[in-house]
Amino acid sequence: ENKFLKFLSFMWNPLSWVMEAATVIAIVLANGGGEGPDWQDFVGIICLLIINSTISFIEENNAGNVAAALMARLASKTKVLRDGQWQETDAAILVPGDIISIKLGDIIPADARLLEGDPLKIDQASALLDSDKSQLNN
Repeated sequence: ENKFLKFLSFMWNPLSWVMEAATVIAIVLANGGGEGPDWQDFVGIICLLIINSTISFIEENNAGNVAAALMARLASKTKVLRDGQWQETDAAILVPGDIISIKLGDIIPADARLLEGDPLKIDQASALLDSDKSQLNN
């Protein structure tokens, strides 16, 4: 994605169109009384347009960076028993038959089976898109 084109895209909205029209009017129309175009208003409006677009660009860029950081943080890792040793690996590479260790707050595969341990309380809201909570026993 081209950052310059993204910056220019913030100048393509109704508020910017009004400001751009005002700059054209400031140049095209004279002040009256035989005076030339109003350069001070033209420069002032252009500066406001650039400042507005810069602030919008920075805010959206920061929001994108925060979203990317959250996605990286939410990348599922799990503790899996392989070759007789516990190791941390990406949850995406789990295979049927893997034995995983879970703790409070972990995101677990929907098709995992509980082999041993205390009863679990699972929040299925992320899978069901509502606030249904189920009590599962081992």
